[in-house]
Amino acid sequence: MLTATNVTKRYGKTTVLDGASLSIAPGSVTAVIGANGAGKSTLIKSVIGLIRFEGSITINGADVAKEPKRAREMVGYVPQDPAFHSDLTVGETARFYATLRRLPAERAHAAVETAGLAGHVGKKAGALSGGMRQRLALAIAQLSDPPVLVLDEPAAGLDVSARLDLRRLVSEQRAAGKAILLSTHWLEDVPYVADHALVLDQGKTVYSGPATGLAASGAAGSKLFLRLNGHSPEAVTLLERMPMAGAIARTGDWVVVNCAATDKAHVVEALVAAGIGILDFRVEEASVDAAVMHLQSVRGGLS
Repeated sequence: MLTATNVTKRYGKTTVLDGASLSIAPGSVTAVIGANGAGKSTLIKSVIGLIRFEGSITINGADVAKEPKRAREMVGYVPQDPAFHSDLTVGETARFYATLRRLPAERAHAAVETAGLAGHVGKKAGALSGGMRQRLALAIAQLSDPPVLVLDEPAAGLDVSARLDLRRLVSEQRAAGKAILLSTHWLEDVPYVADHALVLDQGKTVYSGPATGLAASGAAGSKLFLRLNGHSPEAVTLLERMPMAGAIARTGDWVVVNCAATDKAHVVEALVAAGIGILDFRVEEASVDAAVMHLQSVRGGLS
């Protein structure tokens, strides 16, 4: 449904995107990951036809460079910070954008329902939570029921509850058969929302493959700090037998465990099942910079 091959963007002598490639089938999600300046936004702008680029991008057979209007008609775009008129209701906002696109009001109603906002039609846009604003942006992006959705940093600025809601939103659209491209710097979300991952660093690809492979590589790792009720030695013995637990350290009554982001709950569950009480805990997730450095050390990067 969406294929990008050797996409490159240069500004003068500076290359900001260097040969990025991806392919997204209907009903699948690809996450583009990278720190600020990695090339994520440049790739997304290329996909939606906002900038000129080298290489090739096709959307359902339409060449973005040669048939930009036809290609754009098949894409729904959700920006990082969607802006709405705060005094308009959800329903009024959807109908306003439907009118701009010369679509019937019924399409606005259907898009709002599809985005899970049927119970919020009369609520002012200015009163929506971050997660609900993202759903409204998705409703507008889907007014013409495009087969491809492009989400630019949809989790930026959202709290934990809203990010969980976003995961459900993406899963719903994947189940509906959409091909989804999203950019993110929240590594821990990737295994839950994406099938494939593309990691960029200074425009270059340092990982391209299954999202589960990214998690298994240790790049999207977590560090658990667990304060135990006098059972640190027993906990360490148990954790050392668990294949999902990486490096383990003790600091007084605290045990520090490195593990894949997707294994945090399994570690906690194993301790509780063994009767080891947890008095307190906190989690440190791997930063994008740390993940890129890890991938480069493991794979050597791509030149």
